[in-house]
Amino acid sequence: MSRSIDGTSFARDSDSPRREGPLSGAVVGGRGDPRGEAGAILILALIYIIVVSLVVAALTTWASTDLNSTTAFNSTSALHYAASSATDVAIQSMRFNPIPQATPGGGVTSAIGECWVPVSGTASTLVVDQVSVTVWCTSTENLNSPNTRVVDLYTCLSTVTSASCQSHSVVAAVVDFNDYPPGGLPTMTVQCNFLTPQTCGNGITLASWDWNT
Repeated sequence: MSRSIDGTSFARDSDSPRREGPLSGAVVGGRGDPRGEAGAILILALIYIIVVSLVVAALTTWASTDLNSTTAFNSTSALHYAASSATDVAIQSMRFNPIPQATPGGGVTSAIGECWVPVSGTASTLVVDQVSVTVWCTSTENLNSPNTRVVDLYTCLSTVTSASCQSHSVVAAVVDFNDYPPGGLPTMTVQCNFLTPQTCGNGITLASWDWNT
């Protein structure tokens, strides 16, 4: 085949090899290799599975922590309710029926012991909503004061000894009792108790109430 430019004739050898460019044989705009697409889909699927697994693990941890917190809160609430109820019972019992019936004079504190006479055993124990607690009391007598009796109360789980409860109680309360009737009487010479004609616990003051848990 020949072409003529400005009267000059050029000839092209149809048998000479044709040089191909770097893009020769490439399919422009065609579809890619199906194996490559499958690999990309697999990677995306793996990423999705990993993300979902992390989210599920986080939710499981959160749910477990929340359940544990709820259980601990309910347990503490039950203990506080039982301890509060038992302490109130002990205060009312000590108000009208002091134990011991005769405390050491001169401001000496009695040994730690019962707050009310138990049905059995030697401890003032009360079970509230399946929580067993015990209250221990000490009394300090001062018949020359309007606060004739100062009672310290210590409430713990029933498994705790009196000595341990006194230093590590759930509730520690201090109550002042005035055993003089309105208008007063001659100075008392013995502590008020159910054997004496005086009416015990005419006055009561809650001096302190401390939670230790």
